[in-house]
Amino acid sequence: MALAQAAKYATANGDPRAAQHALDLICEIGAAIAELDRDHAPVPAGVLDETVQILERVAQKIEKEGWSICPCGEDHGQARADAAVPAVMRADAGLVRTVRTSIDR
Repeated sequence: MALAQAAKYATANGDPRAAQHALDLICEIGAAIAELDRDHAPVPAGVLDETVQILERVAQKIEKEGWSICPCGEDHGQARADAAVPAVMRADAGLVRTVRTSIDR
């Protein structure tokens, strides 16, 4: 979900490269978990590392560069969402780091 939010923010704020990167990661994770004959999803460690990086980068752009979920200029409640999203993205990045650490064991 956090990667989808990152893609949406990047798209809405004119960063197609970051949006495409997030979407690529979503596809890679989806392909890994689609393998039904395994007990655990074989998500490559590099995909997890890149996921953390993009989530942290988008969270920072929201905070430091004023990225908004809706940068149309009209106020329809997006400021509240924009204020909350970076913490949620960072929490999800933390979860991914935890999963990544378990791979190294």
